[in-house]
Amino acid sequence: MSLRNRLARWSGLLSTGVRRTLSRATDTNQQRIQFTVLGVAATIALLVVVTGIGVGLATSTTVYDDDVDYWIIPDTDGDRSLLVATDQPQFGSVHDTNDRIRDHDDVTFSSPILAEVLRAEHGDHTEFVLVVGVINSDGLDQVAGVSTAGLTNDDPYYDGGTAGGERTGEVVLSQSAANVLESQPGDRITISNAEFTVEQTAAGETAGADIPIALVQLSELQELTGADGYDQADQFVVGATTPGVQSELEGVYPESNVLTRGEMTATSVVDSDISLALSLAAFVVALVIGTLFVLTTAGLEIVADRTQLATMSAIGITTRSQLVLTGVQTILLTGIGGLVGSIGGLGLIWLTNAVAMETLTTEPIAVAHPLFVAYGVGVALLMGVLSMPYLLVLTRRVTGGVPS
Repeated sequence: MSLRNRLARWSGLLSTGVRRTLSRATDTNQQRIQFTVLGVAATIALLVVVTGIGVGLATSTTVYDDDVDYWIIPDTDGDRSLLVATDQPQFGSVHDTNDRIRDHDDVTFSSPILAEVLRAEHGDHTEFVLVVGVINSDGLDQVAGVSTAGLTNDDPYYDGGTAGGERTGEVVLSQSAANVLESQPGDRITISNAEFTVEQTAAGETAGADIPIALVQLSELQELTGADGYDQADQFVVGATTPGVQSELEGVYPESNVLTRGEMTATSVVDSDISLALSLAAFVVALVIGTLFVLTTAGLEIVADRTQLATMSAIGITTRSQLVLTGVQTILLTGIGGLVGSIGGLGLIWLTNAVAMETLTTEPIAVAHPLFVAYGVGVALLMGVLSMPYLLVLTRRVTGGVPS
């Protein structure tokens, strides 16, 4: 047989397989075909959601920046996340402690950090934002990826243990916070029933730049949250010129941990590995479950169609041609299921983020990307390919038909 005839034969078989599958899906065998597609779609949708969450975890933000050398955090009995968190042990008398840290010759800057999720309002717009209180100083360029340039140095509202100084009412908004509140420099906004003036809006420079963040003076945030009674904060950030500072920082508080930039990098790598493991586990589970589902449903369909397959053999359609028709149907159904599931998975990611932001957090916890559609379709097609050997053997045994 010439190459031209072979191509024409294969083209005819593929075309027949597609038309046969579409006919069965819309007329002669709707229920089983649709069940197969929906099963694959559900598996792929869950895969896309879990992958989106894994990517979201890998790109989560912290209050730390590249120009910070040390972080002082409270020591706890259990695991403590390095992400911004509330309801954790806090340090007390942080203003006095910060003055002692700054007195060290090799310290270029330091600041206590207090982070709380509070309601912010501007006009008709209301949004929960991550409010971060800092003591600004020369050298502390940004916190949580947001520039501190709009804040007055040295927290003037704090006056020797009492809020007896002049309240600044200054706030610097991340671009995300400015967008959701529709505010710009000079606007007055309300945070937890206290008025602030937007001094500056700054585009975030970290992986979590989409988080709505507001930087304010530490003592002014303490007053809003009740942390002013014991002058409390969650942690300290410190910049230094020599590594010898670490031993001094370890003695600042008796129950604290001092983390270096390298340790923070290692922690980030671990977090990324966890996210990678989550996505890989989702891939393996989806692939196994999806393949078994296709094997089961398609296998039952082949057995149910044994009379039709026997008829095809009787009229002279070879076993090889029947195998091609089975393969085309399997790949086509898994591909359609993958496409439907991928699009559905993106919708579930949107729903997951909406629910999470209403109940748990102020930022999306999962990432959606158009490439997830290609990823989902690719995994679905792989399910079909892995199912092919068994389905082809089953088809051959059921037909017992005309040799090729």
